[in-house]
Amino acid sequence: MKCLFTKKKVEEVILRLGGYWTPLSALARLSEEVGEVAEEIRGNGEDGNLIKELSDVFIISTCLANQYCVNLDEEFANMGYCSNTNKLYDSIPECCDITESFLNVSVQLSKISRILNHYEGDKVRKKGESASRVSTEIAKLHVLLVSISKSLKGDLFEEVDQVLQKSLSRDKGRFGYFQDPTTSLTIQRFKKVAEKTSCIFSSRSKIWGSYSFIESMSLEENLEKNLKLLERFNRVAPFEGLDGFVIEAYGKGYGDTLENLSYTLKRVLKYLSDNDPAKAHCMNQNILKPDWRFSFGDQTFFITTFAPCYPEKHPRYSYNPFSTFIFLQPEFSFDHHGIHSGNAKRESIKEIIRKKFRENGSEYNIDLVRQPLEAYKYVKPINVDDAPVKWWEKEVVQSNVNM
Repeated sequence: MKCLFTKKKVEEVILRLGGYWTPLSALARLSEEVGEVAEEIRGNGEDGNLIKELSDVFIISTCLANQYCVNLDEEFANMGYCSNTNKLYDSIPECCDITESFLNVSVQLSKISRILNHYEGDKVRKKGESASRVSTEIAKLHVLLVSISKSLKGDLFEEVDQVLQKSLSRDKGRFGYFQDPTTSLTIQRFKKVAEKTSCIFSSRSKIWGSYSFIESMSLEENLEKNLKLLERFNRVAPFEGLDGFVIEAYGKGYGDTLENLSYTLKRVLKYLSDNDPAKAHCMNQNILKPDWRFSFGDQTFFITTFAPCYPEKHPRYSYNPFSTFIFLQPEFSFDHHGIHSGNAKRESIKEIIRKKFRENGSEYNIDLVRQPLEAYKYVKPINVDDAPVKWWEKEVVQSNVNM
């Protein structure tokens, strides 16, 4: 095999073409490509044409996988296959009957469609319905595609590579696209924080980001654009294992001082609380109760803020003089990383994290972390020994941005 295929390569090409489609549009394209595979099989077309159609199915399904932050390496490993492309290809057996295998491809398409209808459409999960994940079903689809291509004595991954290269010159501007939460400008800017942080889980975190901030609009107007996106995150995150949703306020006045950061956070959480689809309106409750948590929809979140007001070595520095980030981490995300209250190794894992921060010169106040009031942990003070920040008490502050 001449190339090692990765989902990152698909993303690079898609972004050069302009970006992803909406998931339901991608699903329609996936259905179209599966139909073209059927036409090749029914018409007894040339094997080379069939492998080309299989590669189109592979690419579109990989686009969907990327949009839900799917870790295909993990999925293949869970199925007992090696994620290395060459070894993966070798470990999957040839199919015995192409028509039978295609029926299984159709079944996978049906399963993916059902899940996306739950995530993006109008279909509500039945009570007690099994929690299928698009991650698993796309990985199963990929195994089938490799199996069929091997029976045809072709190389699916080489064909995928050729199709991607051809697309760069053929498809630019051909399709409409939308601003995807996995590739938005917010996510691109937040990557610097994720790359620089000493958190040992950051590199494998699955994060969505808010739509690009429009500076001519107020903070609340920008938030309004993201309400439906955050609701969508809540539908997807528990099943696909998403770790967080990051909101960016772009402009110097939102986080250039600790006071501005505090007021920005208060405005963001108050707006989300006022527009909470579950109508819990947590910001109207007593924030200083030990059991208080921020919530939106049916999820509770831990909040972390990053801003330019912090010095570069501070764990909450945003690495951009105009970017203030508010990171909403669903509480179930802590389960993924073993730092939930039920894990006996929780404290040892936390100590490893603290040690990493100390080694990188980013010490933080452990007493602040251990104290029981959640709200005090959202905005860290500038200096380790400073008093906790009462961000919810901040009123209007002077700012040079569109408020």
